Amino acid sequence: MFHSLLRACSKYPVTAAYIACAVGLFLAVQIYRVDHGISHEGSFDDALWKLGAVQPLVFVYDHPLVEEKEYPTGGPFDLWSGEWWRILISGFHHGDVLHLLFNCLAIGFFGRLIEPVMKHWVYAAFLLLATYVSLLPEYFLEHYPVGLSGGAFAMFGLLMLLRRIHPEIAEVFTEREINWGLGWLILCFILTHFGIMNIANAAHVTGFVYGILAGAVLINRSRFAGTLRFLFVLSQVLIIPGTYLVSHPVWNGKYYWYLARHENDLEQKIAYLKKGMELSPGEPKIGAELALSLFRTEEVPLHSWEIMLRSLERNRSYDKGVEITRLIWKQFNSEQQKQKALGIVTDVFGDESDAWLERFQLDQSAVASADVPLPKSGQSGNEFLFLRETDRRVAPQPRDLSAPPVDPGSPQSAMEGVTL
Repeated sequence: MFHSLLRACSKYPVTAAYIACAVGLFLAVQIYRVDHGISHEGSFDDALWKLGAVQPLVFVYDHPLVEEKEYPTGGPFDLWSGEWWRILISGFHHGDVLHLLFNCLAIGFFGRLIEPVMKHWVYAAFLLLATYVSLLPEYFLEHYPVGLSGGAFAMFGLLMLLRRIHPEIAEVFTEREINWGLGWLILCFILTHFGIMNIANAAHVTGFVYGILAGAVLINRSRFAGTLRFLFVLSQVLIIPGTYLVSHPVWNGKYYWYLARHENDLEQKIAYLKKGMELSPGEPKIGAELALSLFRTEEVPLHSWEIMLRSLERNRSYDKGVEITRLIWKQFNSEQQKQKALGIVTDVFGDESDAWLERFQLDQSAVASADVPLPKSGQSGNEFLFLRETDRRVAPQPRDLSAPPVDPGSPQSAMEGVTL
């Protein structure tokens, strides 16, 4: 059996190397976990991140007024900082043994049909590009998958075209295999729809379409064949703006939170946080940090008060927000200021105002105090909101970085959806 494996590797070196990279990374992840003596639930994601995959991270050191473990504000910060190569490496990582096994079996079957009819360098370039391109749409959807299934579906799509001009391929890759492949593609959508499995369907479809397009160019024998091949090769340049966009997701409120976290200019920081809150109103810490940033610019913190109330209106179970609201209230020094603040409560919460005032405990002489006092309004001293990252940990991998609908009765109403 070992000699048969060696012969297969020598006969199909590109396919073997493609599979070997995936197997090698999977083993490296397991070795990392054993070597570091970690077996808890988050250790697998931590190992993936250490070994090059894109993973949504959570900064450990938030300001004490904002930090709350139940509301991690995370994202693919390494990708946003420019480590685009993690996208490709993520493709070679796999979630578990079965995930790896099924992909390797499919790639091995497809590869032994494709490799003999293509130049090695062309085939290798196709595999790498297909893997990378297939993952990009998932990042636009704010999903962070692992696995070579996008590349496998690209090989499947390519074979559907190659079989038309290569009878030896058509003998093995028959209509039955095509139906099985298309059936699996559809089944993955069904499994995802009913919540049975979380599958990177966008990567599957993108890889499949990429393979179809590559196959259509390769089998073309018309007088325009050379032009079509040139245009197809030239179109790969689109990967550059695609990569730039997923590395700078201006549609994602958390991206602006990330920019604000690394911005020293207070005015620009506030601008980033305002944009972040506009795009992701369901992210409680963005609203909280915006309110605290605005507080530093106000003599009477009515604007920061309103921002905090509106954030709570969208994130009703955010207890840290209630604490911050109480602290801002304590900064109103006159009855006139307090009356204006109460008017804002009525504007924001309407008929629910009395219930919220009771929750804020504004009528009590003693309100909850914070470990860290608010800075003086207008104070320009040291950094108040953000502490620079000196360490980080990996949060559970989210399927969707937007907050789910608010459920006032649930203490987890603003948490992220989590998937493997």
